[in-house]
Amino acid sequence: MNNRPKQNEIKAQIQFWYKSAMDNIQTAEALLKSKRYNFSMFMCQQTVEAVLKCIFVKLKGDRPPYLHRLPRLLVLTGIKVPSWIDKIILRVDAHYIKARYFGDRFDHRIYNRKNASELMGSTKKVLTWFIKKLELEQ
Repeated sequence: MNNRPKQNEIKAQIQFWYKSAMDNIQTAEALLKSKRYNFSMFMCQQTVEAVLKCIFVKLKGDRPPYLHRLPRLLVLTGIKVPSWIDKIILRVDAHYIKARYFGDRFDHRIYNRKNASELMGSTKKVLTWFIKKLELEQ
């Protein structure tokens, strides 16, 4: 028996992950404006995770894996990216756990307006690149 999702389920999942990425980046922006820098940076990670899962579904025709490590998700999509995207993905990935569970979340040397704004800009560049490259816009 084949457990792969049907074509209409694939389209629905692509749409879900795309909308999630767009919602996550808006949430990251709102958190940045409200000076919740650690959570803004966490939502940048969630944005990239959602777009990578969208890409995975689109290219593989299957449900995305239950994992959150951005470099691993990128590898699983099978797409090659410029080195600048690899570097950003590594920077963004660091905030999945650090921004929420360790004392670092209160470290103003890490979680401040400058760093959060820079990560936001980088996240938007990655998001834009993936959307254009893979024609993801809905």
